[in-house]
Amino acid sequence: MQFDSNLAWNEAVARVRANRDVLMALAGVFFLLPALLSSVFLADIQQQMMALAQDSEGLEALISANLGTILAFGIGGMLVQFVGYLAVAVILGVGGRPSVGEAISVALRALPTLIGTSLLYIVGITLVSFVLGLLVALGSLVAGTAGASLGGVVMLMGLFGVSIWSAVRLSLLVPVIVREGLSNPVAAMRRSWELTGGHTPRLLGFYALLMLGYLAISFMVSLLLVTPLSLVFGAGAVTNFLAGVVAGLIGAVSNVLLVAVLVRVHAQLSRATPDGQASLFD
Repeated sequence: MQFDSNLAWNEAVARVRANRDVLMALAGVFFLLPALLSSVFLADIQQQMMALAQDSEGLEALISANLGTILAFGIGGMLVQFVGYLAVAVILGVGGRPSVGEAISVALRALPTLIGTSLLYIVGITLVSFVLGLLVALGSLVAGTAGASLGGVVMLMGLFGVSIWSAVRLSLLVPVIVREGLSNPVAAMRRSWELTGGHTPRLLGFYALLMLGYLAISFMVSLLLVTPLSLVFGAGAVTNFLAGVVAGLIGAVSNVLLVAVLVRVHAQLSRATPDGQASLFD
């Protein structure tokens, strides 16, 4: 079948509207709250990092001194968002009307699978980067300095292309884990790869349009809301908090819509998968 992006978007928006009350609760806990906490506790570190952007030694010392805090918020925030993605997929991708508690329970049980797929993806990209770097190093021995410079550019472009292509092929991991009940990370990655096969260019274009829309809305909201707030309150904790609220709201809505889109893309590309909850979560 041919992928229909308009159908996927329209169905996603309709599902979000039909479940907006439950989704607001999940979005507030798993997307908005982590953004607010980061804006409050990491604001000073972020400002110092921006001030030291031209001072590599100072920036390195700052990161080393605050590495524990940065990793705690980074990894903790990522895991919280993973649970949010899975819980939203449960609400939008299974039969019946599961409660918030039921959706979170299912998400927590599926979390190890999503973590496993993420780690495998990181390992895969690292291996690709290593192979490309090795090829560039071998090429530089033959072609000299000019060849090394050109090889470095080619390596970066190749790594970027592989990352984008593989991300599209694995974009259906969340709905695959939730709707098909695949608990094995390798099986989940293989299933997403299978479903997206033959649809990669259309999916890439669709995702790119969604990303452009997100960036445009974020820019306009920042221009119309955050900039006036900074002029009124000046640089400080109040402005940082309000900016975090705005960014968190945009991120929460965007994440819910993203998961809704992925669920409908999966439903469209996987006719054999029923809308009922998978046996893994029974």
